[in-house]
Amino acid sequence: ETFLLNLCNELEKRMKNENVVGSLVTLKMKERSENAAVEPIKYMGHGICDNISKSVNIANATNIGTVIHSKVMSLVNSMTLTPEDLRGVGVQMSKLKDAIPEKSSTSNMARKSVKSKDVAVCKTFQCSVPEFLGHKNSGDVKNIIKNWCESPEPYQVDADKVDEYLAELIKYGNISLVQDLLKLMRKQLKVREAAEWNAVFNSTLQNVQRQIHVLLNGILDVESL
Repeated sequence: ETFLLNLCNELEKRMKNENVVGSLVTLKMKERSENAAVEPIKYMGHGICDNISKSVNIANATNIGTVIHSKVMSLVNSMTLTPEDLRGVGVQMSKLKDAIPEKSSTSNMARKSVKSKDVAVCKTFQCSVPEFLGHKNSGDVKNIIKNWCESPEPYQVDADKVDEYLAELIKYGNISLVQDLLKLMRKQLKVREAAEWNAVFNSTLQNVQRQIHVLLNGILDVESL
């Protein structure tokens, strides 16, 4: 899993260098063929292999390594693999498009707003609210996320939807709602003290910080959560 995360972080670096985002992640692997020798004849070679390729769409185009990694892990978990038989692994992003420019006529105001918690960031971007599972009312969204945090298990597909929604809020400049939802999650999860849920929250918070850094060149005040 750590190796795949490193691959996704390298992919993030390359995509950001090109200032692009993508919405189709492909995991490519070489697995030792059934009748191939366990040890390849050629030193450091992969021998005779079967090529495996699986893809998954991302609702909101991204170049964030942790988001890509979560999709890659969902692909890995959907397959039956023997680690000892793996001979090669690669991660590819396609359906590329230009990333939202980091600099704009409002970027200075936005950067200050994120750090100072000034409400001007919402005024700058007109503070639109995207839909979440068919709901645009923030109260409805909070109830959905509250109920999710009370569910027995944090399925990755649900965590991905929350991450994608928070990323959309950041693009719209609605940092206030992002903070409210993170506060809600943290409050609900403090009661549960479940390691798997805490891991989901920490991953979500990391994704939010990455998005804010990329789009607004700022950082969310975690102490306010």
